[in-house]
Amino acid sequence: MAFIASLMSRFIPNRTPCGQTRREFLWQVGGGFTGLALADLMATDALAASPLAERRPHFAAKAKHCVFLFMNGGPSQVDTFDPKPMLTKFHGKPYTGDAKVGSNGRAVGHLMQSPFEFTRHGQSGLLISSLFPHTAKHADDLCVIRSMHADTAAHASGCLQMNTGSIFIGKPSLGSWLS
Repeated sequence: MAFIASLMSRFIPNRTPCGQTRREFLWQVGGGFTGLALADLMATDALAASPLAERRPHFAAKAKHCVFLFMNGGPSQVDTFDPKPMLTKFHGKPYTGDAKVGSNGRAVGHLMQSPFEFTRHGQSGLLISSLFPHTAKHADDLCVIRSMHADTAAHASGCLQMNTGSIFIGKPSLGSWLS
């Protein structure tokens, strides 16, 4: 008995490259196999009665394609499709709002208008920046959403929320829903 105890005290688990033992790895991966059975059960006729079942839309779709431009790291919305007239009005004046805006709590400097001119295009009169002269020719075929907001000031989690509706990783993205 003492011999076995001395062997056990010197036992070093064999770790895989992911940092887990083989037993831990198989334990966690095993949950994925149960998902296969669940997927098969959900694919049966019982799903047809579910509120999650696919249904025909109220109106036939007119659009055949959707191009979603997510320009992470691209130009600001105030320089492209979302003019802010109040920035023009208060251009050059110091920021005096209550919100702490800026990284690391630094004071924000002066307000700045967009350096690009906005003009109305198409029958819709969509305001588009001079940055997009060719895109402006298709103004009536564009859908510009200006009503979005985020629950956080952090750019990365705001981008995640914009694409998935949540600031937490793991939710399906807009592209998944469109598919």
